[in-house]
Amino acid sequence: MKNKGSLIFTMVMTLLVVGVIAALVITKKNGDSSDESQIATDSSKGLQAIEKIDTKGQPQMGKKDAKVKIIEFGDFKCPACRYFETDIKPEIEKKYIDTGKAELYFIHSPFHGEESIFGGLAGETVLKQAPDKYWAFQKAIYELQPDTDQEWLSMTAVKEAAKKAGIKDLDKLEKAIDNKTEEAGLKKDIELVTKHNITMTPTIIVNGKEVANPMDIKEVEAAIEKALK
Repeated sequence: MKNKGSLIFTMVMTLLVVGVIAALVITKKNGDSSDESQIATDSSKGLQAIEKIDTKGQPQMGKKDAKVKIIEFGDFKCPACRYFETDIKPEIEKKYIDTGKAELYFIHSPFHGEESIFGGLAGETVLKQAPDKYWAFQKAIYELQPDTDQEWLSMTAVKEAAKKAGIKDLDKLEKAIDNKTEEAGLKKDIELVTKHNITMTPTIIVNGKEVANPMDIKEVEAAIEKALK
């Protein structure tokens, strides 16, 4: 059974996420027009001020201040994010990040309810306690995501992924997650989601420009190649 503090935290974070979604829906409705071309134009504008996304304190991979800056807004519960993690990112990492051409940041975007919020909090806690193990943890947690829609993102899953990532003190990690010591980091991520009008995961930004179809590796690579010129 959840303790009172856990319930309060979940309620607060859920309200934040609901507020994000509600704000996006209201914004979309306010921008509606009977002119179909106007609707298409508004949609094509997509994100807001994405060239100014604050990545301070976010998980970072690759050469700092590389020519190409890739930002992923993702969710550990998101099946499409798992696909990006397992099928797209390894190629991008090998071709551009490991070669010093690009750097990658990740921002938690908990769109899939309570488990997403918990996963984001766990990610922030791992980043704080074992920053050198963060990316291994993220990979491991995505690998645990089942193919069917079910509840799975629990403390048991987090500890399993953390152990696989090489994090030694699992009790310390669990205690920090239970105590919500890194909730400020998750709140900051949710605020970035709101500020920049993020409406889907994964959303991939390459040097301030959104990749229209992040599930197509050719499109992601084309965006990076264009940014390298």
